[in-house]
Formats: sequence, C-alpha cells, structure tokens
Amino acid sequence: MKLKKAYTLLYMPEDHGPSRQIRIHRWVILGSGGILAFLLMVSSLYFVGLRSGQSWLPGGSVLEKENRILSEELAGMDRTVGRLRAEMDEMYHMQSLVATAVNLQPLHAEEYAAGVGGRGRLDQTRVEVPGLTEALASEGQMTQLDKELSLMLRQARIQRQGYAAMLDTLETRADVRAHIPSIRPCDTGWLSSRFGFRNDPFTTRQKFHHGLDFSVPVGTEVRVTGDGLVTAVQHQRGLGRVIKVDHGGGVMTVYAHLDKTLVEKGDQVTRGSVVALSGNTGRSTAPHLHYEIRISGRSVNPISYILDSYASRD
Repeated sequence: MKLKKAYTLLYMPEDHGPSRQIRIHRWVILGSGGILAFLLMVSSLYFVGLRSGQSWLPGGSVLEKENRILSEELAGMDRTVGRLRAEMDEMYHMQSLVATAVNLQPLHAEEYAAGVGGRGRLDQTRVEVPGLTEALASEGQMTQLDKELSLMLRQARIQRQGYAAMLDTLETRADVRAHIPSIRPCDTGWLSSRFGFRNDPFTTRQKFHHGLDFSVPVGTEVRVTGDGLVTAVQHQRGLGRVIKVDHGGGVMTVYAHLDKTLVEKGDQVTRGSVVALSGNTGRSTAPHLHYEIRISGRSVNPISYILDSYASRD
C-alpha cells in the first residue's frame, strides 16, 4: 500500500468538548517505523547472543572476554611457575650437596628431570587447577603449563623422600653436619659479585663466574665454612693465593685472592676457624674474597648454603 503524503487524525472527546485535528506527515510514519524495526533487530541480536555465548557488540563475545581473562591469568601463572622452577632447581642442587655430605646417594639427575625415582616410582599425577583444568579439558588438550606443574609436583615428592632419608641418617650421624659448608667465609663485607654469568671486569665480555665475591679490605679474617681437610695451599693462576678444603663426599670449598694463609696442606680444620687473611692477589681488580663450593668437581651456587654469618662448631 502506497502511503499518502500526510494523514489527518480527528480527535473527538466523549465529554462533548471541542474536536481536534492532528496532521501527521508520511516521513514521520516512515521514521517511526524504521526506528521501531531497528530496535526490534538490536533486541533480537542481543538475546540471541546471550543464548549462544556470542555477541556482535564492541568487546567481542562472552567467550572471547573469558578467553582474554584466562590468557592473562595463564601468563601470570606461567611467570610464577618459572620462578618456582628456578627455586626447585636450587633446592635440587642443595639436596645433592647435603646427600653427598651425609654419604647418601644423590638424586639421579635423569630420573629427577623426568619426575620419577625416590623410594619407588611415582604415579604420573596430574595437577588439578580449579577452573583452568576444566577450561583446557573442554578442548581436549594439556598445555605446557599444566605439564610443568604436574612435573614439579612429582619432583617435590621425590625431594621430600630424599630429605626424609637424610633426616633419618642425620639423627644417628650428627657430627656429619659440621662438614657441610653453611656459613659465610667472612664476618664483614658485602656481596660484590654473584654466581652465574657476568661481564668480565677485564674483557667486559660475558663469562661464567663460579663462585661469590665478598668485597672486604686486605687482611680480613677468612673462616672455613665447614669441617674438613686442607688439600691445597698454593698460588694458582687467576685466583692468586688459594686454599682448598675437602669436606668429604666429593664436597670442596675454595678460598681465593688471599693475602696470607694460616694453615698448611694436610691440616684438619673445623667450621668457623680462621684459615687465611683476604687480599688482592691473582686476577683481581680490587681487594675481595672469592669463595666457591664444588660437588664432584662441579661448581654450585654457594648462596643457597649460607645459613648464618658465623657459627662455630656445636
């Protein structure tokens, strides 16, 4: 039906009042109809979107918003897992040190890396993360994050078994504790260089630093960090004047850049006793003490094993 240019509506009240005429143009009718149709379409799309989990509105569908939130949470969890992995690796090296010192078999590196071992094989337990596990399972996939969490759970159980075995041994061999390097090698000074990669002070190139450097004045007392046997008192290229102490079970400590040594090869030393005075000998840019812990010839990070600034043998 073709609309006329205008329509006239006649209003006649029942109380015999004056009648009125209202003239409505065609464009008003068309505009009102268009607006009504648009509102009906928007409402339909909105309710259909709610039922299906999708939306054409800015910001995407409900599922897209949930996915973005989940992705942000996963990124945060991934960073946390990375830090947790670094701490667990340090604990593994520390456990190996203690196990060796008490004459127990350290965790087998390959078995620990795979998350099996200890006093029998552990089941392949999967970590259940509320909300996360369901979201991933709905798509039938296991993420790398989920796998890493499961692996660390198994490794934590292996470490717990290892520590339980060591505690059993230490209860009957308390004297062994004195052989574990566990104090600072000097009472004063500040840590000027850590274990790991650093810029070489002479070449400025990246080079691995195998110990800790304590910035102390020449002549500062250097204390042995655990009971042991002095196996070397010598001048070594790069490290200058050096003392090496064997603590048993493949554990050795090294004290370098010394100014004066106060022990000789073959001496038995006890934790906390002064064995040397710090200096600036060898390849050194300033007075300091270089301190290392080696297990079966391999350097490990000593920072995890320093339990006190100074403690004499009980």
